[in-house]
This record gives sequence, C-alpha cells and structure tokens, in this order.
Amino acid sequence: MPSVDTASAILKSLDALGVTHVLYCPGSRSAPFAYALEAGSFGGDARAVLDERGAGFAAVGLARTGALPAVVVTSGTAVAELAPAVLEASHARLPLLVLSADRPGELRGVGASQATDQSGFFGTHVRASVDLEPQEASPSLVGHLARAVAAACGAPSGAPGPVQVNVAFRDPLTPVRPACDCGDEAGASFVPRPTRVLAAPAVPVPWEDVVGLAAAGLIIAGEGASPRAREWSAASGFPLLAEPASGAWKGGAVIPFEQSLVASPLGSEVDAVVVTGRPTLSRPIQALLARPDVRVVVVDPHSPWVDISGNASVVVADLEPAREPVRAAQAEWASHVRDAAREAGERIDSLLASGSGRTMLDLARSVAASTRGPLVLGASNPVRAFDLAVPTLEGRIVHSNRGQAGIDGTIATAVGIALGSGYAGEASASEGERVTAVMGDLTACHDASSLALASSMRANLDIVVADDQGGGIFATLEHGRATSPEAYDRWFGLAQTVDYEALAAAYGVAFARADAPRELESLLADPVAGPRLIHAPVERAAHLYPAIRDVLS
Repeated sequence: MPSVDTASAILKSLDALGVTHVLYCPGSRSAPFAYALEAGSFGGDARAVLDERGAGFAAVGLARTGALPAVVVTSGTAVAELAPAVLEASHARLPLLVLSADRPGELRGVGASQATDQSGFFGTHVRASVDLEPQEASPSLVGHLARAVAAACGAPSGAPGPVQVNVAFRDPLTPVRPACDCGDEAGASFVPRPTRVLAAPAVPVPWEDVVGLAAAGLIIAGEGASPRAREWSAASGFPLLAEPASGAWKGGAVIPFEQSLVASPLGSEVDAVVVTGRPTLSRPIQALLARPDVRVVVVDPHSPWVDISGNASVVVADLEPAREPVRAAQAEWASHVRDAAREAGERIDSLLASGSGRTMLDLARSVAASTRGPLVLGASNPVRAFDLAVPTLEGRIVHSNRGQAGIDGTIATAVGIALGSGYAGEASASEGERVTAVMGDLTACHDASSLALASSMRANLDIVVADDQGGGIFATLEHGRATSPEAYDRWFGLAQTVDYEALAAAYGVAFARADAPRELESLLADPVAGPRLIHAPVERAAHLYPAIRDVLS
C-alpha cells in the first residue's frame, strides 16, 4: 500500500470524524501527509508549522476554543518535542490528536536514522495510543481512527485529552503514479462512514441531597468549571468566587477578590463549599478546602477530580440547582461577602494608588480595562495579578495554561487561540478586537520562536511582555525570603538581556514599548493589524501580593 494513499485515507477519515485543524510539521517520514494535504484529502484548516513544540501548543490553544486539532510530526526527536503540550492537554482535559510518522518495524532497533521507540511514547499522558501499519482505506482503518477521536473527546465515558496515532510508513514516501489510467473501469474510492461516538451525559444530583443546609456557603470555580456555576449561585444564594481562567466570568455574577475574601476573618465562617473545575492559584483557597469543619462538594464529571487534601465530603458528576428558597442566614451571609468585596476593592485601590503605578498588578488592571477580546494570561505571575487585583472580568473569555501551570508555549497557545477564535488571517472577528496575551519576560523568552508562528498566521494578537527582570513569581513565594538578593537573582531571577524591538523585527512582528501601564492602555486602545509585541517594564513589587491577599485581615 503506497504510503501517500495511507496518509490520504487517514486524513479523509479524520475530516469525516470532525477534526477541524491539521498543523503539519515538515519532515521526510511525515511527507506522505504533506502530499495528501496538498491533494486536498483534508477539508478543514491545514497549515505548515516549522517548530513541533510551537505546533503542539498552538493545538492546545485551538482546543481551548473548542476546536479539535491534529498535529503531524515526523519520526525521532520531533515526537519528543510535543511532550510539554501533551502534558498540558492531558491535565487540562483538552482534545488533541498527535499523528506521529514512524519507521516500519524492520527499521526499528537496528540503528536506522531517526528511528526510536516512539509507539506509546507519551505513556499515561494520552487517553489512547494507536499503531497503524500501511493500509488502504477500509472500515477497519476508520474504526481505529473513530476510537482514537472518541478517546480524545472523552466519549462515551471518560475525560477528554490527547491521543497518539503512530503511523508506520514504508518507502516510497512520495506519490506513486498509477500503472494505467483505467478511467471509469477503476473501482469506486472508499468513502469513510465513521461511527459517531457520543459522550455519555452526566446525571445531575439534587442539590439538597449532597450540599445540605448551609449558613455560609461558597461556590469556587477553577479552570474548566461547569457552565452551571452561575445558575447554582443564583438558586442557592452561595456567592460565586472564580479564578480568571475558570470560564465563569463570561457569564457574570462573580464576586471579585476571591483570595482577599477567603484570607479574611470572613473566610473562617464558611461552612460549605461547592468546587467546580480545578482551582490552583490560591493557597488560601486550598487551605479552605482542607478544613475538616467545611463540607466540600466536588462537582466533576471526570476522574481524577480535584481534592488535594482528601477532604471532600462527596463527589458528583453534575449538580441540579437548589430548589428550596434561599435561607435567611445564607442570604445575609451573601450580603456580607458582597460588602466585603466592595471594601476589599476600595482598599486595593488605595494600596495601588499609593505606589508607583508600575507593577504587574497595575498592568493587569490596565489590560482588563482597555481590551475587549479574549485574554491569554501567563500561568505564572500574570494570572495571579489578575486574580488578586482586577475588579471585574465580567463577560470576558480568559485562557491560561493551568493544566500543568508551566510557562512553556504561551505565545504559541495564544496564536492557537487567535486562530480558533477567528482573530487570525485577513478575515478576522469584529473590527478593533484582538486577542491580548500577557506574560512575563522569561515566559516570552522561553517561547520567542513562536513569534514566527504569530507572524505566519497573521494573528491579530497583542503580546504584552510584562518585564520584571526575571522570575518575579519566586519573590512572592518563600524563596524570596529564604535567599539573599544576590542568590535570588543568580538562581531564581535569571533576568535576560534581550532587545525586544530587535526580536520583534527579526520575526516580522510589530513592536511598541509602554513605560507605564497608562501608556499601555493607550497602545491597546489603538489596535494594529497582525501580531504586535509590546515591551512593558514593570517593578517586581513582591510585597504587594501578600498585602493585597491580606487586605481585609
């Protein structure tokens, strides 16, 4: 079976199974996929991407927007380049297909070039691993691929995540001319008829059966929270606290300053918490969920659910809104929480107003106030700054790679989000709206090569580099207190000497500099076409993070 025919059959089947994007990374062993893509075997969005690591995180970004992407890589180390993105997709429960081209069996373990043991390379971090030998289009092939796509989507019962399809190709890797042009006498080509595998719906449990009576209840939403969180809050009177990337802010009705509220004396009154998604930002939240006097109800349709301290009272796949009227004690408690949030906002305003106005916290407020489109927040200090200091993200779509909470691939993820959200290429979303990505300087440097990806895809994307001269997050943790300033800069800070204007120019990306958050607001209010890198120096101001967290204490 010619390898190009196998690649064509795979792509046609994936197209029929709902794959929306193919990101192709060039290579010789993966070349059959290139020929098949060029011949039109895939009807969705197909693009060539030079760097495998960038392609992997662009696929993560696409998956965050609801797309179903596939990444094609050649054999050898190219497969290993996808490991960080596969881990992020696995822990964030994002569907992603890895199509890894491989040497045939006779070339493995004999010293052949670019041959390694890549079947099952990702181990437990993928939902499934499928090995395919060269073969013609057939119901059997479609069946294997249907199972792979179903596993990636978490159907019929499971968690979405990455899946590896490892395809062995034999020479020739180029198209084979037919022996004769048989015209109408040729057999009809196989038309994929994939099996639709539907996700099993979670059965909601009555609120009264699992939450019980509460006088001081909260709903806490982390990344991947249920879209019903607002409905639960309205019906029960439980105030809704939400991390920026939880998805809950899009629907509104979120009480801001969650860390300040839970760290205050008010937090000690909480007697019940409904947790949805993965709250990972706040130590005060984790301490609350570990308290033995608090009834913790975890709502999660998949395993493993979030219960770091092993303190959950009950875990349910879904939850019905409360049917009984809100009790007077709970209503009074909710009013106290709202009043405390207003007071926290006033105190945070005063605290920041007394400072230089040039911190990551000030920058977060400026970005939130001057942008409208999707936000992508670096998983280190930026997402924490938004969580601590921004008074509202109501109506906003916010993304952050909190599956593994790493800095890797943040620019590429933002490009994928721009592509999946319609903010890339000539036909883009509403005029004046763009994706805005905020990240620290180390995060930007770590993924600088993905500026090429942003340029090639013409992403309408502002990349705001909040430059605090290195790893500022460590200064807000115990490491900032445990080391001398010199040792901190040597082992934790690692400030990089980078000419960001030259870096942007090297990749054909527009550049601007904002020496203060107010200047940044003006820049963001004046969008340009395509990607733009904005260098925004900020002060580290590590003392402000605990000060804001404890502003009500």
